[in-house]
Amino acid sequence: MAVAVTAAFMAVIIGTAALITIVIVCYKKHVEKTALPFPFVIQEAAVCAVPESADFEKILVAGIKDTVQAVKGYERIQSGYDSLPNYIVCYRGDELYIMTAMYSNRKKIEVDTNKILHFKKEQIQEIKAGKSRVLIFFKESRRFFAMGVSPVLVAPQTEAYENFMEYIKKLASEVKECI
Repeated sequence: MAVAVTAAFMAVIIGTAALITIVIVCYKKHVEKTALPFPFVIQEAAVCAVPESADFEKILVAGIKDTVQAVKGYERIQSGYDSLPNYIVCYRGDELYIMTAMYSNRKKIEVDTNKILHFKKEQIQEIKAGKSRVLIFFKESRRFFAMGVSPVLVAPQTEAYENFMEYIKKLASEVKECI
């Protein structure tokens, strides 16, 4: 009798373990189907809009409005919006692309191909970079671009944030040296 009870108990344990394994595998497949990794979504949207940006680093940032005091004599590039959109910033070396991003969810970002800013270090007058904002001032046009940057401002992107801030601070010092 003890052997039969032990065998029945073992069958229940094995059955429960199998059921738990099946639930875990099904949940993992569901997550993989419904959520692409967010950096891949950013990469896909940027490269679709500007194929040349394929090997650039990328980050999703937010447009910010509260910059009037810092930019006397400059005109804002981002105009004509009720509320400022998000942007994909693609950067490498001395070259940047800033793309207007229609961010609807973590699965899809659409880029407005009529609103893509492409520039190089030589066109920059000054860069002001703080903990959560970056202002880029352009030489000839007397215009500026403002963006809010944070590891979780738009979506979790801690590594991309750290890489971008390191890049933008280095670029700012290079621009300052050229003046």
